[in-house]
Amino acid sequence: MPKLLIPALLLCLGASVAEARAQIVDGTDPAALVEIIQDLGYRASLEVDGEGDPMIRSSVGGTQFALVFYGCSEQHDNCQILLFKAGYELNDKVGLDVINQWNATRLFGRAYLDEVSDPWLELVLNMQGGVTRAQFEKTFEWWETSVGEFEDEIGV
Repeated sequence: MPKLLIPALLLCLGASVAEARAQIVDGTDPAALVEIIQDLGYRASLEVDGEGDPMIRSSVGGTQFALVFYGCSEQHDNCQILLFKAGYELNDKVGLDVINQWNATRLFGRAYLDEVSDPWLELVLNMQGGVTRAQFEKTFEWWETSVGEFEDEIGV
């Protein structure tokens, strides 16, 4: 009898992992996104931005970034868009040609220079209608890769 019990338990465990990865997440529960980021092994904290909307602070590879929520209701919930955002204050300025080359050759991560010519990297995730946990995790992985490649490009 125990020989049958172990495979059954493993099957149940596998099903619960599959269910977790298929879980739908959206902009209505920022705390759930914080938990997913933490489950991936990163620190993450839930804060509020200057507009009163939720914002998550985290870091990858030593680079701090924010996940800013947009398209939120007047009650600052039910947000539709999630923007991954990292900025860099550099002593050696990055030229617009570097930023243009990045944008012309990369599918993920939009770059720009702010008003004082500091480079920024952003990645947009449409959360309207929800995404699976697996999709969110993959987007986070793309973000981490983009941050590393962008830092190589701008000389960080």
